[in-house]
Amino acid sequence: MNAPLNPSKGGNLKWAWRILDRRRARENVDENQIAQALAAIANVHGRAPIPGSLTYEFTDEAALRAKHAPK
Repeated sequence: MNAPLNPSKGGNLKWAWRILDRRRARENVDENQIAQALAAIANVHGRAPIPGSLTYEFTDEAALRAKHAPK
């Protein structure tokens, strides 16, 4: 499944990481937004969060974030 291009629907990696950061900061984030963010990350990186991670942490997350960061 390809992530949609609309950032509000999970098509933007910057948006996806921001949603996860907001969730980790205990801000009000809808479960659908989390699902869309994880789908966008999986679509680009082919990776899922660490199994059992309550905060949706990824192994080598810093490297994943930097990989597609704007230059």
